[in-house]
Amino acid sequence: MNARALAAAVLCAVLLQQGGAVAVQSDDEGRIRTLLAGVERALRANDRSAFLGLLAPAADATRAQNFTTLEFRPGATRAAVIERDRQQLSGSLPGLGHRVLVDVFVEYGDRARIASWQLDIKRIDGVEWRVADEERISTVENLYRLSVNPGRQFRARNFTVRSEDLELRLVDGVVFTVDTDQGVTGLVMSGRGEMHFEPAAETEKGQVRIFAGDTKIETRFDAAFVRVGELSLHANQDELVAVPIEPRELRRAEEIFRVESGKSYALELGDLTSENWSLAPVAGDFVAEVRTSRFDTLTYVRSRNEPEDISVFNRRRGRNIAVYPSLERLATRGPFYNEDDSAVYDVLDYDIDLAATPTPDRQWLEGRATLRLKVVAASTSQLSLRLADSLMVHSVVSEQYGRLFSLRVRNQNTVLVNLPYTLLRDAELTVTIAYSGRLAPQPPERETVAAQPPLPRTQEPPNRMMMEVNVPTGERSYLYSSRNNWYPQPPVSDYATARIRITLPAGLACVATGEMEGPPVMVPSQAGAAPRRRFEFVASRPVRYLAFIASRFARADRVTVAFDAGAPAEDGRGTTPFASTAPAITGAVFDTMTLTVEANPLQVPRGRQLINEAADIARFYDSLIGDAPYESFTLALVEHLLPGGHSPAYFAALNQPLPNTPLRWQSDPVNFEGFPEFFLAHEMAHQWWGQAVGWRNYHEQWLSEGFSQYFAALYAEHRYGNEVFGEMLRQLRKWAIDRSDQGPVYLGYRLGHIRNQPTVFRALVYNKGAAVLHMLRRLVGDDAFLRGLRRFYVGARFTKVGTEDFRAAMEAESGRPLDRFFQRWIYSATLPKMTFTSRVEAGGDGRQEVVLHFAQEGDIFDIPVSMTLQYTDRHVQNVLVPITDRTAEIRVPLTGTLRNVVFNADDGALVEIKRN
Repeated sequence: MNARALAAAVLCAVLLQQGGAVAVQSDDEGRIRTLLAGVERALRANDRSAFLGLLAPAADATRAQNFTTLEFRPGATRAAVIERDRQQLSGSLPGLGHRVLVDVFVEYGDRARIASWQLDIKRIDGVEWRVADEERISTVENLYRLSVNPGRQFRARNFTVRSEDLELRLVDGVVFTVDTDQGVTGLVMSGRGEMHFEPAAETEKGQVRIFAGDTKIETRFDAAFVRVGELSLHANQDELVAVPIEPRELRRAEEIFRVESGKSYALELGDLTSENWSLAPVAGDFVAEVRTSRFDTLTYVRSRNEPEDISVFNRRRGRNIAVYPSLERLATRGPFYNEDDSAVYDVLDYDIDLAATPTPDRQWLEGRATLRLKVVAASTSQLSLRLADSLMVHSVVSEQYGRLFSLRVRNQNTVLVNLPYTLLRDAELTVTIAYSGRLAPQPPERETVAAQPPLPRTQEPPNRMMMEVNVPTGERSYLYSSRNNWYPQPPVSDYATARIRITLPAGLACVATGEMEGPPVMVPSQAGAAPRRRFEFVASRPVRYLAFIASRFARADRVTVAFDAGAPAEDGRGTTPFASTAPAITGAVFDTMTLTVEANPLQVPRGRQLINEAADIARFYDSLIGDAPYESFTLALVEHLLPGGHSPAYFAALNQPLPNTPLRWQSDPVNFEGFPEFFLAHEMAHQWWGQAVGWRNYHEQWLSEGFSQYFAALYAEHRYGNEVFGEMLRQLRKWAIDRSDQGPVYLGYRLGHIRNQPTVFRALVYNKGAAVLHMLRRLVGDDAFLRGLRRFYVGARFTKVGTEDFRAAMEAESGRPLDRFFQRWIYSATLPKMTFTSRVEAGGDGRQEVVLHFAQEGDIFDIPVSMTLQYTDRHVQNVLVPITDRTAEIRVPLTGTLRNVVFNADDGALVEIKRN
């Protein structure tokens, strides 16, 4: 046989072998499906002997019997067994054994359960597939398909349903129940009802007043749907009178149930079932969807799993009206909490591969995220992950346990992952989640200033028509960050290291959390698809969350910033302005920072200008704190109609308003016209405050925004002197006093939230927070203030902290109690009121003195007040008076003939004054 004939024969043999393999494989697939169908039939019929008949000859019959005793239950009305994963069975020849993971869904009328099973299957006698071993991996019990009970209708007169601070009284109406095998889980109420809600906390009363015009909500309702864990804790069912079914009332109740029932405790079960199934609330949990005549539908929730377990909100508008802890919760944990206390696990590291097409026509993400985590609860058998509802989970696989069962909680951006075993504290686990779907970029929301209405026509610029015709759209940018749940993450923010690989269409570039590893790499296109580029970033320092921004970027410049002046001596970088009582930073301290500016193409010249400003700001902040938290920082200049920014760890996106934008923002709390670098200084400060130092819950946002605001003001003082700094103080004071009636700084994002007024948030969390820091600085003195800042930073670095931690640091360095200072300025919304008088008289040595007398009305505040003595020869004398009692009097020797005394001329104190 010649070479060509030999080659042809070999090719023929290979093709025949391949064809035979395909045929065998096809037969095997059919027989495996037949085996699983037999398991499904046996499960539905509760036929344990039928399952045992599917066992391989060598299978452990006793183990199989124990398995069926646990998993096979009477009363099944439907069963589904769906294969999720298949691996080669260890110890078997290829093709003769598989380890198969299946999800099992079994209905028992209106109750159901889900289980994940691991089945070892083997081919017997080269033909038939049988079960060699079986094991339950995880289970979810007591799922319910809820419906209105059509056989019971009740007449209600003054029937009352209660939860803490809430009363729903059905004056005259009809009630239907929603029942399970555990009893009544829901009520559908219709008719003439009255809702009364009044929170006990004064702060929450203030928020209710903003919403309703009063400290309580009193309104009529015509329908309500209530879910309860245990009805007897909330209502007396004996007050209801059974009456014959009225079809019209039943139809109305069913319609109310259809609309409202899917909003709480509902699950998405994917291909297991298309029907609506629900979890059962635990005893003490309570949800009421109340259709009011005045406020649309209001939702009241009491959830024992939440640190603030009572909330009232409007779902349709996405507005929280009240959120606070119950009396029971306050008694067990006190007024403050750390959201980490409820954490089940801690993510140690992320490894994310993401293919993104963020453009408006696609907005598509396809990701694979590997999380290395550690259990911090006493034990757990379930993981909860946050992931946008629009992103479908394709698989969850554990390095230790293989494929895991997961399900969705509807409308909650939540994925629940069941574990095969209960894991104890300190156990480590690695899980990989594959997901994809459409997800829009994160909107600016509070990250930009607020635009004002257009100028009146009498004030319109002459080129208005041209502006309307030629309004630039700018270069598009796409931000994915902490608010749109673009990657799987724990329910609360969590410090972790990370590696992120992002693949984008070739025309886009990106900046992301971490230091960029090398230049982008071209990815070969497939099946005629457009070419793409892959970017890789590594966050070697812990970060609170991950983010990236994609746009058309060009490198503007890159410099290395050296830190040498003003650093603490114990860090080995020169002398220090801080006393040795401030603790040393543990871990590496960077001597340099790599500073890069990436810009939209038309912003490249601006980027080259800004890099020196950014370097100077970084050096100044390092001189104050003695540390730069991250080894690199990238400034992404993007075009936008409004100024603003966003600053995750390692980078900041900074908006560059287009030169002929028609929008105005002069009346925004954070518009400082005399300080053009404000937004840059503020966003860079977030690398220290908000990123390196995180806030332990939303109440503590001022530790990020207020601190960054004040650090930007300190930089203005450093760069431009007292005049610009004084202008900033005046604006901080103006907005803080003007908006303080909206609530205390401690309310965080909720300030202005009810009426969608982000300027209120910025006026109080940003500006008032910064003004409070300035008053604290004056109260304790510059040296103690700077030492306290550094003590706080060192103790909080790469952790989440609260106001009380900051207070402790300041008290340690100043040697004085500050509890009243923080109680009044951070936790309360009131402002001090004071009367002031002055007189000139002879002192003990015969010299003239001015006597300054202060009297506080209402609550006593700690207020450092600047007094300016103006003399007839035009010279001035500034005196700082710390007022800490109801009345205070200070005598100041005069250095000339006094002309006038000016109170708080520098606007450094948030106080309303009356001069007598």
